Amino acid sequence: MERLNAIPRSDYKNKIEALGFDFHGNYWREEAYYRFNPNEIEAIEKATAEAYRMYCEAAQYIIEEKPEFMERILRIPPQVCARIKESWDRDELSLYGRFDFLLDENGIPKILEFNADTPTSLLEASVIQWQWKEDMFPENDQYNGIHEGLVQSWKDIFPAGSDIHFAGVLDEHEDTGTLQYLASTAMEAGFSTRVLDINDMDLQEGRFYDPSGEVIKQCFKLYPWEWMVDESPDGCLAETTWIEPIWKLIMSNKAILSVLFELFPDSPYVLPCYLSRPQSGVFCKKPVYSREGHNVSIVDIREWNEQAIIKETEGEYNNGAYVYQEYVKPTMYGGRFPVLGSWVIGGEPAGLGIRENSTEITDNLSEFIPHIIG
Repeated sequence: MERLNAIPRSDYKNKIEALGFDFHGNYWREEAYYRFNPNEIEAIEKATAEAYRMYCEAAQYIIEEKPEFMERILRIPPQVCARIKESWDRDELSLYGRFDFLLDENGIPKILEFNADTPTSLLEASVIQWQWKEDMFPENDQYNGIHEGLVQSWKDIFPAGSDIHFAGVLDEHEDTGTLQYLASTAMEAGFSTRVLDINDMDLQEGRFYDPSGEVIKQCFKLYPWEWMVDESPDGCLAETTWIEPIWKLIMSNKAILSVLFELFPDSPYVLPCYLSRPQSGVFCKKPVYSREGHNVSIVDIREWNEQAIIKETEGEYNNGAYVYQEYVKPTMYGGRFPVLGSWVIGGEPAGLGIRENSTEITDNLSEFIPHIIG
């Protein structure tokens, strides 16, 4: 894996905005790219498939054998826990998710977390960096079957001719762009779509209705399950087929990292992780529920009652439980720290998007850098 310098395309802003990526700001960068050899990509693909298998086993273990984990640690109401089990038992299908990996000094991908419910950085990972590759390195390949995987997955999830609503917070530019892109993949798969603000969904007697009065039967929501649980437990029980399914709530928190380590302590991809503070060592302290790298700190725990904060980010997620995940020093490439976002589409590894930062904690200021194989 190498980070190499590049000359940005002179008209790249016009090109990416024509594809709907009009929320790029300074986030999309073309001054550099990453180059992988085929063996490295094969290793990332293998790690992604194994990580998803382990996450599924961990979710099943929690749902079937540790239901108290859902109520006590994740603070999920009992009636919602029951709906999660129903969803899992019915094998409701998932569309997508994104693992964040860090490569250790030996090049082994280590699971930092799984963005299982509402992952973004999707449009840029699928069509935007592919367009860049076609313009800049047409003779090379890219680990990227994301778009094709999304189109096929819609066909696998819903019957032909279904109407699918796409809901999110439309005041958020990135969310709107992601919703519109996903709706376009569903349209390509042959479905009718409608994008609406999630605040315009009207819950009446166990059903959601859109502003036109149409029943929302199938809905993709770019809105975290934990927010829905806090705001409207009754909405979580509505007669709607959701993407992502509600069992993804079990995977989309960081507490599951401790269960992952409990079940798979010898996996080369799993870092030691604990729900309570260890007695000593260097750890990443992360809120069970958090986003965009908020309220993450790297702490050096010297004694049971003493710790030194090495690095810390601010945010609004510092009012709940934390996990302590063993710290792995990231490898620096060209003065930057990359995180590999490995996509799972329809339960299968599908592609790679890379975000990098000048600090060790990836946050909402991280930049997206394209890649090639070759």
